[in-house]
Amino acid sequence: MPPIDAGAVHETTDWPFAFEVAVTDVGAPGATPGTAAADATDATPVPAEFVAFTVNVYEVPFVRPATVHEVVEEVHVNEPGLEVTV
Repeated sequence: MPPIDAGAVHETTDWPFAFEVAVTDVGAPGATPGTAAADATDATPVPAEFVAFTVNVYEVPFVRPATVHEVVEEVHVNEPGLEVTV
C-alpha cells in the first residue's frame, strides 16, 4: 500500500522527571491525505503548571495536481570550419 493511503499518527508523551527523553510511539508510515489549517484551534490555553501542549499544523492538499514537463528538443549544429578539427 502506498504511504499516502496508510495515514500517519505520531503521539509524544512525557511525564515530569520520568525520562530524560520524551517517548514517541511510531505511527503508520506515510502522511494524511489532507489537513485543514483550522485544526490548530483545537488546543486552548491553560496554565503552564498543568499542561504543556504543542500544536503543529501542516496544510496538505487533498489532491495532487498532475505535473507536466515539456521538453524542447535542441539540435546543436556546428558547421565545419577552421575552429573544428576532424
